[in-house]
Amino acid sequence: MKFVKFFIFFISFCFCQTPSSIDSIVYFQMLLLKSKMDIDPISWQDTREGYLRNRTARFCDLTLDKLGEIETEELVRTNYPIIDSLVASVNDGQDFKLIETPKKTYQFNYFYSSSSKP
Repeated sequence: MKFVKFFIFFISFCFCQTPSSIDSIVYFQMLLLKSKMDIDPISWQDTREGYLRNRTARFCDLTLDKLGEIETEELVRTNYPIIDSLVASVNDGQDFKLIETPKKTYQFNYFYSSSSKP
């Protein structure tokens, strides 16, 4: 019985992985989010969702660029709320709210003649 416990412990010890650093977790999460935002063909269209998808992918690129320069905890604290709000805005399904003033269309009759003679 001790041999079985030792064998199970030895096998589990051999196959365990070293804990990942927070840098690699943030790196892979940013790559995954960027690929999810870029893969949709609507991201290249001139719609609200396309604009927000491109903005989120760009923000992920900027976060990946800053990953080695500043501490990861500060990077997560400052950038993740912005990224989360962008992803939530992409998924809400709204359109742009355009406010346009109504244009007056004037109709002119250029061939109008004031004379009553035929």
